[in-house]
Amino acid sequence: MTDLTKMPNGDRPRLYHAPSSYYSMIARLALQEAGIAYAPVFMDIHVHMSQQLPDYVRLNPNMTVPTLVLPARVLDQSRDIAEFALGVSDVALDPETRRWLDLHYSYPIDELTFGGILSRNPLARFMIPKLLVKSHRRLLAMAAAHPDLAEAYNARAALFAERARIFDPDDAVRLSQKRRAEAIDFMSQLEHNLADGRAVIVPPAYGIADVVWTVFLARMEFVGLGAEIVKRSALTRYWRAMRMRPSFAAADIWTRLHVPRLIGGILGITRS
Repeated sequence: MTDLTKMPNGDRPRLYHAPSSYYSMIARLALQEAGIAYAPVFMDIHVHMSQQLPDYVRLNPNMTVPTLVLPARVLDQSRDIAEFALGVSDVALDPETRRWLDLHYSYPIDELTFGGILSRNPLARFMIPKLLVKSHRRLLAMAAAHPDLAEAYNARAALFAERARIFDPDDAVRLSQKRRAEAIDFMSQLEHNLADGRAVIVPPAYGIADVVWTVFLARMEFVGLGAEIVKRSALTRYWRAMRMRPSFAAADIWTRLHVPRLIGGILGITRS
Protein backbone atom coordinates (compact mmCIF):
# COMPACT_ATOMS: atom_id res chain seq x y z
CA MET A 1 0.00 0.00 0.00
CA THR A 2 1.55 3.31 -1.04
CA ASP A 3 1.06 6.88 0.10
CA LEU A 4 -2.50 6.48 1.29
CA THR A 5 -2.89 10.19 1.98
CA LYS A 6 -2.22 11.21 -1.62
CA MET A 7 -5.37 12.23 -3.40
CA PRO A 8 -5.59 10.07 -6.57
CA ASN A 9 -8.21 12.13 -8.44
CA GLY A 10 -7.55 15.76 -7.74
CA ASP A 11 -9.49 16.73 -4.65
CA ARG A 12 -11.92 13.80 -4.80
CA PRO A 13 -12.14 12.13 -1.38
CA ARG A 14 -10.81 8.61 -1.11
CA LEU A 15 -12.92 6.11 0.84
CA TYR A 16 -11.27 2.99 2.22
CA HIS A 17 -14.08 0.55 2.85
CA ALA A 18 -15.21 -3.07 2.89
CA PRO A 19 -18.40 -3.73 0.89
CA SER A 20 -20.14 -5.83 3.55
CA SER A 21 -18.90 -3.74 6.49
CA TYR A 22 -21.77 -2.22 8.47
CA TYR A 23 -20.02 1.07 9.15
CA SER A 24 -18.66 1.29 5.59
CA MET A 25 -22.27 1.15 4.38
CA ILE A 26 -23.15 4.11 6.61
CA ALA A 27 -20.31 6.12 5.08
CA ARG A 28 -21.23 5.17 1.52
CA LEU A 29 -24.92 5.96 2.04
CA ALA A 30 -24.19 9.38 3.54
CA LEU A 31 -21.81 10.26 0.71
CA GLN A 32 -24.33 9.13 -1.91
CA GLU A 33 -27.15 11.10 -0.28
CA ALA A 34 -24.95 14.19 -0.30
CA GLY A 35 -23.92 13.67 -3.91
CA ILE A 36 -20.23 13.66 -3.00
CA ALA A 37 -18.08 11.85 -5.56
CA TYR A 38 -15.35 9.73 -4.04
CA ALA A 39 -12.73 7.20 -5.08
CA PRO A 40 -13.53 3.85 -3.42
CA VAL A 41 -10.68 1.62 -2.25
CA PHE A 42 -11.53 -1.98 -1.41
CA MET A 43 -10.13 -3.26 1.88
CA ASP A 44 -9.82 -7.00 2.42
CA ILE A 45 -10.48 -7.06 6.15
CA HIS A 46 -11.01 -10.81 6.39
CA VAL A 47 -8.31 -12.74 4.51
CA HIS A 48 -5.32 -10.45 3.99
CA MET A 49 -6.40 -8.05 6.77
CA SER A 50 -5.33 -4.98 4.83
CA GLN A 51 -6.46 -2.78 7.71
CA GLN A 52 -3.50 -4.03 9.77
CA LEU A 53 -0.80 -3.06 7.26
CA PRO A 54 1.55 -0.36 8.58
CA ASP A 55 0.68 2.27 5.95
CA TYR A 56 -3.01 1.97 6.75
CA VAL A 57 -2.35 2.01 10.51
CA ARG A 58 -0.57 5.32 10.06
CA LEU A 59 -3.71 6.58 8.35
CA ASN A 60 -6.18 5.01 10.80
CA PRO A 61 -4.60 3.78 14.06
CA ASN A 62 -7.91 2.13 15.00
CA MET A 63 -7.41 -0.31 12.07
CA THR A 64 -11.07 -0.07 11.15
CA VAL A 65 -13.10 0.75 8.07
CA PRO A 66 -14.26 3.10 6.75
CA THR A 67 -11.65 5.84 6.44
CA LEU A 68 -12.29 8.92 4.36
CA VAL A 69 -9.22 10.82 3.16
CA LEU A 70 -9.90 14.47 2.40
CA PRO A 71 -7.43 17.06 1.09
CA ALA A 72 -6.88 18.53 4.55
CA ARG A 73 -7.92 15.82 7.01
CA VAL A 74 -8.73 12.17 7.57
CA LEU A 75 -12.00 10.90 9.06
CA ASP A 76 -11.92 7.39 10.52
CA GLN A 77 -15.36 7.10 12.15
CA SER A 78 -18.56 6.49 10.22
CA ARG A 79 -20.46 9.03 12.33
CA ASP A 80 -17.90 11.72 11.52
CA ILE A 81 -18.00 10.80 7.83
CA ALA A 82 -21.80 10.95 7.76
CA GLU A 83 -21.84 14.30 9.54
CA PHE A 84 -19.25 15.70 7.13
CA ALA A 85 -21.16 14.42 4.10
CA LEU A 86 -24.50 15.81 5.23
CA GLY A 87 -23.01 19.08 6.44
CA VAL A 88 -23.99 18.76 10.08
CA SER A 89 -21.98 19.26 13.23
CA ASP A 90 -22.27 16.95 16.22
CA VAL A 91 -22.36 19.88 18.64
CA ALA A 92 -25.15 21.55 16.66
CA LEU A 93 -27.43 18.52 16.28
CA ASP A 94 -30.98 18.90 17.51
CA PRO A 95 -31.75 16.82 20.62
CA GLU A 96 -33.98 14.31 18.81
CA THR A 97 -31.43 13.56 16.11
CA ARG A 98 -28.70 13.26 18.71
CA ARG A 99 -30.83 10.83 20.73
CA TRP A 100 -31.36 8.55 17.72
CA LEU A 101 -27.68 8.71 16.77
CA ASP A 102 -26.50 7.98 20.30
CA LEU A 103 -28.93 5.06 20.57
CA HIS A 104 -27.63 3.62 17.31
CA TYR A 105 -23.95 3.99 18.13
CA SER A 106 -24.36 2.59 21.64
CA TYR A 107 -25.38 -0.77 20.18
CA PRO A 108 -22.61 -3.35 19.51
CA ILE A 109 -23.83 -4.49 16.09
CA ASP A 110 -20.89 -6.89 15.66
CA GLU A 111 -22.06 -8.87 18.67
CA LEU A 112 -25.41 -9.42 16.99
CA THR A 113 -23.81 -10.44 13.70
CA PHE A 114 -21.10 -12.73 15.02
CA GLY A 115 -23.08 -13.94 18.01
CA GLY A 116 -25.75 -15.16 15.61
CA ILE A 117 -23.20 -16.86 13.36
CA LEU A 118 -21.58 -18.60 16.33
CA SER A 119 -24.90 -19.74 17.73
CA ARG A 120 -26.09 -21.24 14.42
CA ASN A 121 -22.99 -22.49 12.63
CA PRO A 122 -20.91 -25.33 14.15
CA LEU A 123 -17.99 -24.63 11.79
CA ALA A 124 -17.97 -20.97 12.83
CA ARG A 125 -18.02 -21.99 16.48
CA PHE A 126 -14.80 -23.88 15.78
CA MET A 127 -13.08 -21.44 13.43
CA ILE A 128 -13.88 -17.92 14.67
CA PRO A 129 -12.27 -18.28 18.13
CA LYS A 130 -9.14 -19.66 16.47
CA LEU A 131 -9.07 -16.77 14.00
CA LEU A 132 -9.42 -14.27 16.83
CA VAL A 133 -6.49 -15.82 18.69
CA LYS A 134 -4.47 -15.84 15.47
CA SER A 135 -5.25 -12.15 14.90
CA HIS A 136 -4.23 -11.34 18.46
CA ARG A 137 -0.86 -13.00 17.96
CA ARG A 138 -0.36 -11.34 14.58
CA LEU A 139 -0.99 -7.91 16.06
CA LEU A 140 1.54 -8.49 18.83
CA ALA A 141 4.06 -9.57 16.20
CA MET A 142 3.32 -6.42 14.16
CA ALA A 143 3.87 -4.32 17.29
CA ALA A 144 7.31 -5.88 17.73
CA ALA A 145 8.17 -5.39 14.05
CA HIS A 146 7.04 -1.75 13.90
CA PRO A 147 8.03 0.05 17.12
CA ASP A 148 6.70 3.37 15.88
CA LEU A 149 3.23 1.79 15.68
CA ALA A 150 3.53 -0.46 18.73
CA GLU A 151 1.00 1.50 20.76
CA ALA A 152 -1.68 1.13 18.08
CA TYR A 153 -0.94 -2.54 17.46
CA ASN A 154 -0.92 -3.40 21.16
CA ALA A 155 -4.23 -1.60 21.70
CA ARG A 156 -5.78 -3.52 18.83
CA ALA A 157 -4.34 -6.77 20.15
CA ALA A 158 -6.03 -6.13 23.49
CA LEU A 159 -9.31 -5.61 21.67
CA PHE A 160 -8.97 -8.95 19.90
CA ALA A 161 -8.18 -10.67 23.19
CA GLU A 162 -11.45 -9.25 24.54
CA ARG A 163 -13.32 -10.38 21.44
CA ALA A 164 -11.97 -13.89 21.91
CA ARG A 165 -13.45 -13.82 25.39
CA ILE A 166 -16.80 -12.33 24.32
CA PHE A 167 -17.24 -14.69 21.37
CA ASP A 168 -16.43 -17.82 23.33
CA PRO A 169 -18.71 -20.47 21.76
CA ASP A 170 -20.19 -21.37 25.14
CA ASP A 171 -21.52 -17.80 25.47
CA ALA A 172 -22.56 -17.35 21.85
CA VAL A 173 -26.20 -18.33 22.23
CA ARG A 174 -26.72 -16.12 25.27
CA LEU A 175 -25.02 -13.17 23.61
CA SER A 176 -26.99 -13.61 20.40
CA GLN A 177 -30.30 -13.78 22.23
CA LYS A 178 -29.52 -10.64 24.23
CA ARG A 179 -28.54 -8.62 21.16
CA ARG A 180 -31.52 -9.92 19.16
CA ALA A 181 -33.90 -8.79 21.91
CA GLU A 182 -32.30 -5.35 21.96
CA ALA A 183 -32.48 -5.07 18.17
CA ILE A 184 -36.17 -6.00 18.19
CA ASP A 185 -36.79 -3.38 20.86
CA PHE A 186 -35.11 -0.77 18.64
CA MET A 187 -37.47 -1.72 15.82
CA SER A 188 -40.41 -1.25 18.17
CA GLN A 189 -39.09 2.19 19.12
CA LEU A 190 -38.79 3.08 15.45
CA GLU A 191 -42.34 1.84 14.85
CA HIS A 192 -43.66 4.05 17.64
CA ASN A 193 -41.76 7.05 16.28
CA LEU A 194 -43.04 6.53 12.73
CA ALA A 195 -46.63 5.70 13.71
CA ASP A 196 -47.82 9.29 13.15
CA GLY A 197 -47.15 8.89 9.42
CA ARG A 198 -43.91 10.84 9.25
CA ALA A 199 -41.72 10.00 6.27
CA VAL A 200 -38.41 10.40 8.09
CA ILE A 201 -37.19 9.67 11.60
CA VAL A 202 -36.68 13.33 12.51
CA PRO A 203 -38.83 15.68 10.37
CA PRO A 204 -38.95 17.71 8.31
CA ALA A 205 -36.36 16.14 5.97
CA TYR A 206 -34.20 13.09 5.44
CA GLY A 207 -31.12 13.34 7.62
CA ILE A 208 -28.29 11.57 9.36
CA ALA A 209 -30.64 9.57 11.61
CA ASP A 210 -32.20 8.08 8.49
CA VAL A 211 -28.76 7.13 7.17
CA VAL A 212 -27.74 5.08 10.20
CA TRP A 213 -31.12 3.46 10.83
CA THR A 214 -31.52 2.53 7.16
CA VAL A 215 -28.27 0.58 7.42
CA PHE A 216 -29.47 -0.89 10.73
CA LEU A 217 -32.63 -2.20 9.07
CA ALA A 218 -30.55 -3.63 6.24
CA ARG A 219 -28.50 -5.50 8.83
CA MET A 220 -31.72 -6.82 10.37
CA GLU A 221 -32.51 -8.41 7.01
CA PHE A 222 -28.92 -9.67 6.80
CA VAL A 223 -29.07 -11.48 10.16
CA GLY A 224 -32.52 -13.00 9.60
CA LEU A 225 -34.64 -10.51 11.53
CA GLY A 226 -36.47 -9.13 8.50
CA ALA A 227 -39.72 -10.72 9.70
CA GLU A 228 -39.65 -8.34 12.65
CA ILE A 229 -39.80 -5.39 10.25
CA VAL A 230 -42.92 -6.61 8.44
CA LYS A 231 -44.71 -7.12 11.76
CA ARG A 232 -44.65 -3.33 12.14
CA SER A 233 -46.69 -1.43 9.56
CA ALA A 234 -45.13 2.01 9.97
CA LEU A 235 -41.62 0.56 9.96
CA THR A 236 -42.46 -1.50 6.86
CA ARG A 237 -43.64 1.65 5.09
CA TYR A 238 -40.49 3.50 6.08
CA TRP A 239 -38.16 0.64 5.13
CA ARG A 240 -39.79 0.36 1.71
CA ALA A 241 -39.32 4.08 1.12
CA MET A 242 -35.68 4.01 2.20
CA ARG A 243 -34.92 1.10 -0.16
CA MET A 244 -36.48 3.03 -3.04
CA ARG A 245 -34.19 6.01 -2.63
CA PRO A 246 -31.56 6.11 -5.41
CA SER A 247 -28.83 6.29 -2.79
CA PHE A 248 -29.68 2.85 -1.42
CA ALA A 249 -28.59 0.96 -4.53
CA ALA A 250 -25.81 3.43 -5.33
CA ALA A 251 -24.30 2.91 -1.86
CA ASP A 252 -24.39 -0.87 -2.26
CA ILE A 253 -26.32 -1.57 0.94
CA TRP A 254 -26.19 -5.29 1.72
CA THR A 255 -29.32 -7.01 3.00
CA ARG A 256 -27.78 -10.45 2.46
CA LEU A 257 -24.35 -11.98 2.04
CA HIS A 258 -22.98 -11.84 -1.52
CA VAL A 259 -20.28 -14.50 -1.38
CA PRO A 260 -19.12 -14.29 -5.04
CA ARG A 261 -18.78 -10.52 -4.81
CA LEU A 262 -16.95 -10.75 -1.50
CA ILE A 263 -14.48 -13.24 -2.95
CA GLY A 264 -14.19 -11.22 -6.15
CA GLY A 265 -13.31 -8.11 -4.19
CA ILE A 266 -10.62 -9.97 -2.28
CA LEU A 267 -9.19 -11.27 -5.54
CA GLY A 268 -9.49 -7.88 -7.22
CA ILE A 269 -11.79 -9.06 -10.00
CA THR A 270 -14.97 -7.16 -9.08
CA ARG A 271 -15.67 -3.50 -8.44
CA SER A 272 -14.94 -2.09 -5.04
